[in-house]
Amino acid sequence: MTKGKETISKLTERLPQLYVAPAEGAQSAHRQAAGRGIIEPGANLEHFLTSDEDELREVSTPAGPIEVLFLAERQDFETFLQIVGHKAQPVPISRTVGAMTYIGLADWGAVAKARAEYEAAGGTQWAAEFGRLTKQPGTFRMQFIVISEGPYSNLSADETPYDSARWVIISREIRLHHECAHVVCRRTMPDVIAPVWDEVTADVTGLLCATGEYDAKLAAKFLGITPDGYAGGRLVEYLTEEQQERVDVIAREVYAVMSQVEQMTHEQGVGADDPFNFLLELKRNPLIDY
Repeated sequence: MTKGKETISKLTERLPQLYVAPAEGAQSAHRQAAGRGIIEPGANLEHFLTSDEDELREVSTPAGPIEVLFLAERQDFETFLQIVGHKAQPVPISRTVGAMTYIGLADWGAVAKARAEYEAAGGTQWAAEFGRLTKQPGTFRMQFIVISEGPYSNLSADETPYDSARWVIISREIRLHHECAHVVCRRTMPDVIAPVWDEVTADVTGLLCATGEYDAKLAAKFLGITPDGYAGGRLVEYLTEEQQERVDVIAREVYAVMSQVEQMTHEQGVGADDPFNFLLELKRNPLIDY
């Protein structure tokens, strides 16, 4: 685990493009850094505020470890997304975006390590060796999640059982493990996709990891649903246009299913110690098909 203000600077060993400040015309510098590991003279990290709360950690899951980067400053989160996801272009990042998963980024730290090991063993043709290694799928590639601070699903603490300070901490853990749940499902069941069920089960994982229990009434607020129908929230983001026309019917069905899942956690004694295996059980036996 890396924690504190040095988190970003440590990560530049693997993602040198973080040295490229978002700006019009920065594509060339970004291409050199991201694609070739070359940093322009005088490059610095002054475009990041950094925080003592920043953290890069590894989450253990049944599908293998997942790296998660937490950036406490919203500005740093948006700057990171601009650099890594938008080739250092100063595009606006919606306030509704609180997490992002990146797959297949070049890991220049892994390249440096492989080169050092190769040359320490007496190798003298690194360029040829590098070309050979990069032909292997996934070599020198990294996957990780980046998350920001903020109330989960834009829900205020007043709408939860927690005070403001506690809700900030819980929101972070829900968001972190919600995104990890998506990665676990993609790694283990890449062809099994049901957008609403995926969100429900990811929230199950998030709440179990963050609080040790699944509160269906609280989770329903994340999606904006009640026993009577849709109340405005995330649910519609995962529905087709045709499904949106019967959103109240679907909302009632999803609410009932969430209550059923809560009962399952009580009956099976599921808590924070086994959330991902419960996630996979839910994915293998879906209670809704959309």
